[in-house]
Order: sequence, then C-alpha cells, then structure tokens
Amino acid sequence: MTATAQGNPGEPLTIDDLARKAGLPVRTIREYHTMRLLPSPQRRGRVGLYGSEHVKRLQLIARLQRRGYSLAGIRDLLGAWEAGTDLTTLLGVDQGQAVLDETPLRLTRAELLGRLPALESSLDRAIQARLVRPADADHFIVRSPALLGLAADWVRAGVPLADALDVIQALTGDLDALARTLAGLIADRISPAAAASAVELPGLLQRGRSLLLQGVASTLADRLGAALAQRAAATGDGRLSAALDSVRIGAVTDADGTIHWSGGQE
Repeated sequence: MTATAQGNPGEPLTIDDLARKAGLPVRTIREYHTMRLLPSPQRRGRVGLYGSEHVKRLQLIARLQRRGYSLAGIRDLLGAWEAGTDLTTLLGVDQGQAVLDETPLRLTRAELLGRLPALESSLDRAIQARLVRPADADHFIVRSPALLGLAADWVRAGVPLADALDVIQALTGDLDALARTLAGLIADRISPAAAASAVELPGLLQRGRSLLLQGVASTLADRLGAALAQRAAATGDGRLSAALDSVRIGAVTDADGTIHWSGGQE
C-alpha cells in the first residue's frame, strides 16, 4: 500500500489508493462512477482525488450488497435519499397506514409447524412467550409474522428454540410495561389537551399510533445496537464486534434531505 493510502485519513487518495483501501479492483470503482453510485472525485490537473466520504460510500455499498440489494437498487435508494425522498414514498407504501404494523397470520397447526417445525414440542412455551395464541381447536394467531420469521431464522442458524423464545418473551414483557405507561400518559395528558383544543381525537390517535410505532422501532434499533456493542467490548467478543460493524449503515440526513455518512448506529 502506498504512503498516501496508509497516512493521515484526511489526505487525498488516488483511485489506486482508494481501491486498495476499499479492497476493490479499480475497474469496480470506475463501474460505480458509471452507475452514479460514487460521487465524482476532486480534480487536481488530470488526477482525480478521493476522500473519506468516498471510502464511507464504498463501505455502505458493500453492506447493502450483503443485505441482498442489487447495484441498481442501491443507486435508486441513494438517489432517493440524496433528493430528500422519504423511504416509504420510494417503496410505494401508503404513509396513511401504520407501516410497521403487521397483519396477523391465522395458521393451522400444520401450517405453523411448517414455518417453524421446532414448535412441535414447544407450543405451550411459544404461547407463554406470546409468539402465538390459540384461535380454535386447530388454528393459531401469529400477531407478529416478523417475530415468527426471526425465531425460525435463529433456529435454522443453530440457536435452541428455548433461547429464541426467551428473547421474544423479554421483548413482549417489556413492551407490556411500556404500553401501560404510555396508555396512562395518553389518557391523562394527550386526550384532555386534544379535547381542550377541539382536535378530533380519532385522527390524532391514528396519526400518533403510526408515529409511535416508527419511533419505537428506530429508537430500539439504536439502543439494541449500542447495547450489543457495549457487551461485545466488555467481553472482548471480536466476532460480535465485527458482525455489528458489517451491518451498521450510519446514515443521517439534514433538513434539506442531504445524506451524510457516519459511523453511528443504524
């Protein structure tokens, strides 16, 4: 590696330096330019010079590719962010709905076990964890298909089902306590204030429900990432630290919708 690529992070990089730093062929970086995935370099005569923002962009592209995004999809995603387009608009989702609220699944016993066979001997435990609840003699309701998918994914990876259900029960139990606290505050403070200002309470609650769901998801994602990072540092778990770094995007937008890349939590 050249002295430029090894030196001060603020020093400009040639395209060869950038390629070595990112672990990519030069031709790949040129392809990213052609696809408008990478900002243009600064020019010093005939030489293009790159900076830390280009390194961060390449790291982001790699992380999104690992999540299954195509280069064309990444280009559209980055373009929408930089133009200030909201992601729900980009994905064609009706913002009037609670985007994060899933439609519950009604499954027969056979259908449920088909999605997570390990439940055969652990249905009572899954009910206790509130992953599923009986609907009738042969049907079950899955309130969160995402949590069922999460449990199935972990079990396929070799995690014992009992451990996966412990995580889910910790989540549902803490959310019960949070829901009771929020319900008390909304009933005691938000509802009377809305009545005093002649605001239609159903509309306020409907909008608030969507915003609360989004806020809880975003805040929990940050807190979980930070807690995992602290746990990895405290225990010296390098494997967990490396895994967290590989999935962290670290993107923020300013008031004008311009995207900025950082090392923060997702």
